[in-house]
Amino acid sequence: MPKSRDPLISEDFDLRFQRAFGLLAFSVNRHIIDHMRRLCVELSMDSESAQIWGSLAHLNVLPNLPLGSDPMRLLNELGQKIDAELQPIRLIELTQVTGLPRETVRRKLENLRKLGKVDRTDDGKWFYLRAGVSDADREFTRNTVRQFLMTAQTLLSILDMVDIQQRPSNGESSEAN
Repeated sequence: MPKSRDPLISEDFDLRFQRAFGLLAFSVNRHIIDHMRRLCVELSMDSESAQIWGSLAHLNVLPNLPLGSDPMRLLNELGQKIDAELQPIRLIELTQVTGLPRETVRRKLENLRKLGKVDRTDDGKWFYLRAGVSDADREFTRNTVRQFLMTAQTLLSILDMVDIQQRPSNGESSEAN
């Protein structure tokens, strides 16, 4: 597969993607659905609470990290800001980022607070608690990274096996060839 500037993405990625769309979609969706199921079962957390907790942690650590930038330039190997404190955020900011209703975010934050995962400053801003990341959370993340890497390998294998010389099948545009 010819390579583009990104060593994992070939120059003919779009053509390969189009030809293998069904298998790629199945593989990536299976990963996402399994991840969400595992999150709910293994961490006993509903998807909205997980979204809020994760978004809060990201905003506390790097509120202004531009998309596509390398987080390792600003974080140490533990995922903590280099020489900086967490930046607590307001409820409205978290509501805007998650796209969830304000009352839902507030209620879920209060539940996460009771679980020892987040806390609130005297002026009402929220931050995640590093001590709230349990051994179960770490094991979940370890398994998630392993499964994500296996899914990435599967996706790369699918893209590698695509025969771009073959004539398009039903549902594929001949423009892609």
